[in-house]
Amino acid sequence: MKPLFACLAMALLPLSAQASTDLARQWGLEASRLSAETSEILYAVDQGQTLDVSDTYAVDVYRFARTSSDLARWIDTAHGSHELSCLFRSMAEQSEDQLMALETPNDPYEQRESLRRLAATFSDAERIAIAAQRRASTRVQSSGQHPSTPCVISGSGTSADLR
Repeated sequence: MKPLFACLAMALLPLSAQASTDLARQWGLEASRLSAETSEILYAVDQGQTLDVSDTYAVDVYRFARTSSDLARWIDTAHGSHELSCLFRSMAEQSEDQLMALETPNDPYEQRESLRRLAATFSDAERIAIAAQRRASTRVQSSGQHPSTPCVISGSGTSADLR
């Protein structure tokens, strides 16, 4: 009976990897859309308009952060790159932090900086999504670190940390 379950698990493994590769692709496409939308909001603020974070934008940023966390867990489960997993976690945290900063009444300069950081996060996410898809399709083995090893990111959780 155990060999049957083992065979079934092995047969389903590629489907899981493919589903997560698709999720990484969709996450990258969403990052592109959010990057463009954030740039438009940033431009409007620079033109003197009052910042108005729509509920739709806030939900989209929140979903982006949740998907980032899901991708980090998938990489950990697949014994993938610890660094890539940490990048996804960092992007999730950065997105949530900046969204909270935008929704808190601040001075316009701080709100603009939060938008700028979000735009940079989404721009980096576009490149990281490509790396995640590539690594998922080639099934790169872990760097030897365990998923419980703390993430050491050099700063903002950007593609520079992937090198």
